[in-house]
Amino acid sequence: MTPPMRRLLIDITHTASQDYHTGIQRVVRSLARESLVYSAKRETQIECFPVVNLDGQFVHVDRWCAARGYRKSERDWSSYYQNMIPNMISTSTRLKLNKLGTRIRKLLYPRTLDRIWRKTLRKIRPETPSVNPGPGDVILMPDSWWDLPEIFDTIQDAQNSGAIVGAMVHDLIPIRYPEFFGQELRTKFTDWAERLVHSVDFFLGDAQAGEDDLWQFIQEQNAPLDRSHVGHVRLGCDIKPISRISYSRVPTNISNIFAQRDKAPYLMVSTIEIRKNHHYLLDAFELLWKEGKDVSLALVGRVGWKCDDLIDRIANHPEIGKRLHLLNNVNDNALNYIYERSKAFLFSSKAEGFGLPIVEAQHHGLHVFASDIPIFREVAGSGSQFFSLEDPSQLQRQISEFEDNRGWETEPNITVQNEPWKAVFPKLVDRVAVLAQNVQDTRTENSSQAA
Repeated sequence: MTPPMRRLLIDITHTASQDYHTGIQRVVRSLARESLVYSAKRETQIECFPVVNLDGQFVHVDRWCAARGYRKSERDWSSYYQNMIPNMISTSTRLKLNKLGTRIRKLLYPRTLDRIWRKTLRKIRPETPSVNPGPGDVILMPDSWWDLPEIFDTIQDAQNSGAIVGAMVHDLIPIRYPEFFGQELRTKFTDWAERLVHSVDFFLGDAQAGEDDLWQFIQEQNAPLDRSHVGHVRLGCDIKPISRISYSRVPTNISNIFAQRDKAPYLMVSTIEIRKNHHYLLDAFELLWKEGKDVSLALVGRVGWKCDDLIDRIANHPEIGKRLHLLNNVNDNALNYIYERSKAFLFSSKAEGFGLPIVEAQHHGLHVFASDIPIFREVAGSGSQFFSLEDPSQLQRQISEFEDNRGWETEPNITVQNEPWKAVFPKLVDRVAVLAQNVQDTRTENSSQAA
């Protein structure tokens, strides 16, 4: 049975206009890159390429956007500013300087000025050709476009022309856990999701747990979708091969912390925000220190939102700089070094759409201790250890036993397979083709019944 798909259009509108480096943006850029690689293969019968919404139309991504890596600017300005801060600066001072740098940037280059500049550029550059979606076209919306409601009109136009439109939704966390977000984002996301389930033809999640939650939400909203219109594809993980690292390229403060494997910290990599549940880790390690265990904890990640009390607790902790470390200006080379030299990986998040840092940690041969939530059971596999978020002493006991047995000297039991995007993208195309066929079958059946 030939699926009703001759072209797969992947919308990257939001990611192409931002410099964010969150998980969704990494996924979208990977999809954009792999779509062109897939489409260039001789045996490929389905043309795949990225598009953006411009003036109410889906248009091809221009060569300047592709050259920038499908982002607003070529340079990662956030990392650039953070790396300007000397490594010897204390954690509390570094956090204050980061906030000051963000305020100065917004003052000198506000969003209004940025919009005017980009609008001017579009006028002087050659006009980007419209894609003109119609029968045989499938549009996949994998981006974080809940603050771009005008795209709904473009979707409706494409559907009226015969195209099938699907949304790749990575999670429903702002709806399921509204306490982790500000009122503005909660409202935007909720309004977007409720409208989305009544606007698109199919849904794609990142994992089975995500698919199940999507279907439950669709039912809650009484949306006109069938169970066969919902599926998932496990995310790809493009992690560079581990290579020998030059000590000269790793900042001294980091190499000193991870100099001895037996004394190395336990690691958590994530944005610093309340959903990631760093308070739980601090509670567990304070129990370990009280017990007399000489263990340390390294928290790697940028400072996020709604976490002032957490930052104050970290910055003013008696173990900060001793057995507690906050590293938020880590480049890729240093992060690779940290993964290789850590004792084990911890992930205490209360809710996730996937949990890519777990995959990265397993790639580097680390044992994983993760909060006992369904998505982590699926992503981390049965070879990992899971702890209840209700009781920090459970993680305390697990780490205490791991220390007594020198568990970091043993190979972790990794029971799940993670594939690169080049292997995942063809599976995504196949899955989207099946969902599109199911949508087409439903349309045909409904037309027959109406006749």
